[in-house]
Formats: sequence, C-alpha cells, structure tokens
Amino acid sequence: MKKRILNEERVLTAATELAAESGFEAITLSRVAKRLDIQPQSMYRYTKNTEDLRAKVFAKSMQELVDYLYQSLIGLSGTTALEQLTYTVAFGEYSEVIPHDFAAVSKYLKYPDVATQYNRLYAMLPLYLAQIAHDPEIIRRGTSLLSDFMLGESVNAHNNGADNIEVRQADFRKNVTQILGMLAKSSRKKV
Repeated sequence: MKKRILNEERVLTAATELAAESGFEAITLSRVAKRLDIQPQSMYRYTKNTEDLRAKVFAKSMQELVDYLYQSLIGLSGTTALEQLTYTVAFGEYSEVIPHDFAAVSKYLKYPDVATQYNRLYAMLPLYLAQIAHDPEIIRRGTSLLSDFMLGESVNAHNNGADNIEVRQADFRKNVTQILGMLAKSSRKKV
C-alpha cells in the first residue's frame, strides 16, 4: 500500500482547485477532504475550520495577485504604472478564486495573512502616486480614491457579466487618466 503524504500545500492546492471549479463558497473541510480522499478530521492538522481554510486560500490567491502585479510593473513608473495597476485589479483575470465583493474581502481581513497581502496591494498606490504628486494629502486622498475606484470596478466587472465590457474598460481607462491628471494638477497648484 502506497502511503499518501498530506501537507498544508496539498490541502491548499485542493481547496484552490475546488474554488476555481465551483466557487469560493464551495470550500468546506468535507469537500476538500473528499477531494484528497482522506477523512475530514485529518484536515484539522492544517486548518482550524472552514473559514480558516478559506482565509488561507484567499491569502494565497492575494499573494499571487500582488506578486504578479509587482512583476508586471517592473520598469513602469508614475501614471503608466498606476494605469496598469488599477486596470489589472479592476478587469484582470488574475483569479477565479478570490471573491470579488467587498463583504468577502472585509470578512477575511481579520486573518493576518489576508491583511498582509491586502496591505501589500494597497501600498502600491501611494508608492506610484508619489511619483506624480508630492503633497502628502494629495497622495493620501488619491490612494483612497483609486483604491475605491479599482476595487469597485472589480466587483462590477466580475459580478455583472460581460455586458458592455469593452465600453466599461474604455471608460475606466479614461476615468483613471482623468483622476491621475487631476491629482497631478492639484499637487502642482499646492507647490
């Protein structure tokens, strides 16, 4: 009889695959255990409960997104980097695993690994905004505005189907360009 090796990586991989196939809410201890052909109680070695397992999958998926963003933005700066960053978060097919709604995001922010990845994502905005605006207040307000705008569009784009997606994408790009122009102009006025 061949001994199966179970570890946290295998558990997370099985849970992630399940979420990609059936949706994030499909992740349960019993479903993942069945997928791994193990008893559900064996799962408690790697996770506390279903919510903890979902949080681990969420954190892993967020980490992959943020790592991808950092890689894709190498060599870009200022406006170009911000346009690429906001568009990717709003419309990118970076994950069918991460739930695209604010309630889910806020629900899992209490988990340190999820909060860490969310903060890494959020920290990218002021980093690039500082390259086009030098006033700390403009950077702070611009970070909040762009964060809300890109995450809001992400929710809309992923939950409202493909209706007029090309128009939405074009409008989004134009709106981001206008927002960045206003932020840069406001910063120049304050100098």
